Amino acid sequence: MDAPLPLPGDNRLGCVAADLASQGWSWQPGLLPDTLLAAMREEIQRLDADATLAPAGIGRDDDFQVDRSIRKTRITWLDGSSAAQSAFAAWAEHWRESLNRTLLLGLFEFEACYAVYPEGGFYDRHLDSFEGARNRIVSIVVYLNEAWSVDDGGALLVWPEGAADEASPIASIVPEGGGVVFMLSETIPHAVEPTARLRYGLAGWWRVNPAINGVAIPLD
Repeated sequence: MDAPLPLPGDNRLGCVAADLASQGWSWQPGLLPDTLLAAMREEIQRLDADATLAPAGIGRDDDFQVDRSIRKTRITWLDGSSAAQSAFAAWAEHWRESLNRTLLLGLFEFEACYAVYPEGGFYDRHLDSFEGARNRIVSIVVYLNEAWSVDDGGALLVWPEGAADEASPIASIVPEGGGVVFMLSETIPHAVEPTARLRYGLAGWWRVNPAINGVAIPLD
């Protein structure tokens, strides 16, 4: 990971910004650079083999729970401790700056986790922003799989803003390696269909900087 990563050009940046503005989500196949894809795939496979990943839950603080009827996956948070994670953080920072410049979103802080869906893993329909807290503004999902097909399951289902619970999704995205999804965290419902084999990915969220009495809270 010593060589500089290729960054997306203006056309790709503009496409994502236009999609977010018009429909609230964007699917970009093959967006993650190949060298970064290979490094992150190797790392997530190693972490999973070492039993580093823990069952993922839902909710926050006192409401946090591990409910296998809603979500069956395991995760570990990125902390920048490896070359792959540092490179990804720099790549994500390029996107933060671009989205802020184009859409004036005020994105400030980024968090991300590796996510492994075991065979039969899934995640029911949900929004990424917790109820009552405007913390996550834009979500990003990065797929790290190899040779994925429709028959392998694990598709990401996407609904438009305000869609009723009984509405059909408007997109079913096959988690092809290197593909990236951007979504507005507060408004775009989505779900992960049951997967037929191990499904590797990364989920991240950009936050705005909270403030108390008009003063921004510094990061720890």
